[in-house]
Amino acid sequence: MFAVVCDGMGGLSEGKTASLTVVEKIKELYFSKENDIDYPDFFLNSVDILDESVFNLRNEFGDKIKTGTTIVAIAIEKDCLFWFSVGDSRLYIIRGNEIVRATRDHNYFLSLNQSLKSGTITQKQYDDEASKGDTLISFIGMGGIDLMDINKEPLKLSSGDIMLLTSDGLYKILKDDEILNSVKNENVEGALETLMKNLITKNKTSQDNTTCILIKYL
Repeated sequence: MFAVVCDGMGGLSEGKTASLTVVEKIKELYFSKENDIDYPDFFLNSVDILDESVFNLRNEFGDKIKTGTTIVAIAIEKDCLFWFSVGDSRLYIIRGNEIVRATRDHNYFLSLNQSLKSGTITQKQYDDEASKGDTLISFIGMGGIDLMDINKEPLKLSSGDIMLLTSDGLYKILKDDEILNSVKNENVEGALETLMKNLITKNKTSQDNTTCILIKYL
């Protein structure tokens, strides 16, 4: 099983072009792969190809399109889960009454938090910069990617485990415990319906579009 979520940047049409380009390209790479594959290597080898496919996008006049996209993807082989992400779209893994975020947000907050922890900046410097914290520092289409998340060792899945791949439109509205309570103890269709209902109920602004995939391992 393979699943991917992309969240485009750079405006509606440009973001859509970027995200669709990456989805189609990674599907092409996945379906042309060898059957016996090392998924961490597959994801690592795909990064530059995906990045170039967006970085080199041109409009109908031949002008470079300033756009990009996040990506989060998973592959399930037998009972093993592999994942890959660039940007701030997330993978959550839900097992019983526990929800875990498997990916990091590759934004300025990541850099700020590391600098604060190491003592290279003060709390005041952190607070002064925090307004820019959501700015992405890694995304597909930036023209060279060093920051990504790829799990080198597979996660062994258990029956009932739930994988949620989502853009930031979901988790910026619903907290982790709200996501957990929305999806546990329901079938996939019912869980997704409840999740979207709770999101719409709580989201009183036009914050962002939301794209998500919910998978239950049986």
